[in-house]
Amino acid sequence: MKNKKIEPKLYTMIDNEEIYLNQMCEKGWKPVEIFLGIFFCFERCEPGEYIARVTTTMDTEKGRSTKEKRRFLTEYLTDSGAEIVHETNIDAGSRIYAIRPASLGAFEINTDTDSLIADYQARRKFHIIWTVIAGVLFLMGMTFGLLFMREAMELGDSDIMRSAYIEFASAALLLVCFIAVVIPIGKYNRKIRELREKREFEE
Repeated sequence: MKNKKIEPKLYTMIDNEEIYLNQMCEKGWKPVEIFLGIFFCFERCEPGEYIARVTTTMDTEKGRSTKEKRRFLTEYLTDSGAEIVHETNIDAGSRIYAIRPASLGAFEINTDTDSLIADYQARRKFHIIWTVIAGVLFLMGMTFGLLFMREAMELGDSDIMRSAYIEFASAALLLVCFIAVVIPIGKYNRKIRELREKREFEE
């Protein structure tokens, strides 16, 4: 029986990553490493032996991942009996992946409504920042592509034409990235709105 495997997955929301990891734990696969935020490495375990949680190290006020928050969350999780899954993420380590034996009971990181709202606000701010970056790069790519194309048509230069095609291809890729990071913003807005309504109801 195979004891290790790697699955390529790409998620734009950590909620979906968490669902996926828990599904794998239920099937008897323990996450041991996430490589580049895309390749999920697993080892065999007992089905349902672990519970997985994914959280962000984004600071709501600073709008970026901070070493202080990462250190605090890491200590908090390990003190609770959780194991931090090693990861090299494509978004500069803005997430923490943790697993804990189900035998220790319920495993939650943000246990109150205010903490959940703050966490979703941090995630939303992260996506807003990358939306702006991807949008600016897309516009730059389109601008340079059009300039190269016009110059190539005036000079009849095939090398410049190839450069223009490369610029357009890069801009298309950036447009895909832009769409990927902007879609979760609406979902986070809905989550925050629902949590605020829940808080008002509880009060």
